[in-house]
Amino acid sequence: MNPRMRTAFALVLAGAAMWAVHAGSPPATAAPPSTGAPAAKEPGMKPLPPAPISAPNDSLRAEIRDVDAQLTALRKEFHGELDPLESQVKSLREKYEPEIRALEERKKALIEQGKPARIQQLDQQEEGELAALAARERDETEKLKQRFADERKAIRQRYDELRKGARGEVK
Repeated sequence: MNPRMRTAFALVLAGAAMWAVHAGSPPATAAPPSTGAPAAKEPGMKPLPPAPISAPNDSLRAEIRDVDAQLTALRKEFHGELDPLESQVKSLREKYEPEIRALEERKKALIEQGKPARIQQLDQQEEGELAALAARERDETEKLKQRFADERKAIRQRYDELRKGARGEVK
């Protein structure tokens, strides 16, 4: 089996193991009390909005605390099972990717040696123009992301002020 296939097989196997672990995990029914500290942010997950400052009654506050405690416990359990799998995938990448990269570079060099000089020159020009385009794309993408981040911040600030007004708070 070639190195690329071994890596792909290992990644598929790791993904299947992660799915099996996650699918076979029973939901958390009892959770330790919450310390009030927010749970660590997980990749790909949006943070939940904070609980309302003035909840209508104590039973609602208690239920919110219970749900928060269950979330914390479930996330802890999830990471307890996921983290070892991620470290296995990382070690497989560290083991196979350098060899794969070296073989890919060797293959590319061999292909380039077989091309006529004019084709090699055209390929180099194309590569240079594509690299410049990619750099410009990265710069413009960062500017666009910053613009949207600024707009999100402004919207959140506006609604925070509206919420303060709705609660009767004074600035």
